[in-house]
Amino acid sequence: MPKPNAKNPDKRNKVIAVTLGDPQGIGPEVVAKSLADYSSEVALVLVGSRRFFSGVDIGEARDVNRMRPGEIAFLEVAGGAEGTDPSFAWVKAAVEMALRGDVQAVVTAPVSKERWLESGFPYRGHTDYFASLAAGTAEPPAMFFWSPGIKVALFTHHVPLRDVFAQLERGKITAFVRRVDGELRRLFGQEFTYLFCGLNPHAGENGHLGSEEIDVILPAVDDLKGDVHVAGIFPPDVVFVKARSLKSAVVIAWSHDQGLIPFKLLHASDGVQLTLGLPFIRTSPVHGTATDIAGKGIADPASMLAAIRLAESLLH
Repeated sequence: MPKPNAKNPDKRNKVIAVTLGDPQGIGPEVVAKSLADYSSEVALVLVGSRRFFSGVDIGEARDVNRMRPGEIAFLEVAGGAEGTDPSFAWVKAAVEMALRGDVQAVVTAPVSKERWLESGFPYRGHTDYFASLAAGTAEPPAMFFWSPGIKVALFTHHVPLRDVFAQLERGKITAFVRRVDGELRRLFGQEFTYLFCGLNPHAGENGHLGSEEIDVILPAVDDLKGDVHVAGIFPPDVVFVKARSLKSAVVIAWSHDQGLIPFKLLHASDGVQLTLGLPFIRTSPVHGTATDIAGKGIADPASMLAAIRLAESLLH
């Protein structure tokens, strides 16, 4: 993946790019509401189109590199070809600024994976797009979910459940956890303890309900001992309870829903997605586009605001 331009490595004024997300969803609304409760010395540049962002008086971004501490400005970006989802063009513009070093973090409002595909973009959302930037590298970006309580890393994410089993390999598991641990240490400056979900009910019950735990997961856990703090492997219906009782615990979940159903149940309002393995900070809220309530003015901005605040804290 390209590295950010180091033309101004000592730049004191940090800037966060915030994309508006799917204009047919609640992205523009939760971004606008977040600004009402946000106060910081970090500058924010909103990336999108004003025709989807009304009711907030914000000046134009003329030179992102000259933005003042605490300033909020709007960067108008064309939406691409007619009939396509403009949110992709906004994300692309924000990422390009990050890779140039103009901004140090990107916070993305939710997009519609379906509309991206229907518009001809070969990406099932943000993470697939970020992975395309890292094509040819040994370590693609990883999906990590942060909250004041539990934290979750997804071994697989946007793949059918039937394909998860084929990806479970001892070497892949150890490489994934070491990569996650290295990124978390770099970003947060602390050590974490890793708890592993069982894949099968009761974590396989000693092979009676599946052998993946014995054949693949436990050997990988043993390989990791000594390199990272490992609490062990736990049944899927127990691991999150255990994680809540430990300080700085990270649950390793094998599939998208295994990790995110309990996470969102407990931390829908203060949870944040943090993409690991990028040359810039990227966060996002944990909810989707919520088109069923778009335009009604009732969307909760809590997770979006938490995403902005986490990006800000990591810049410091």
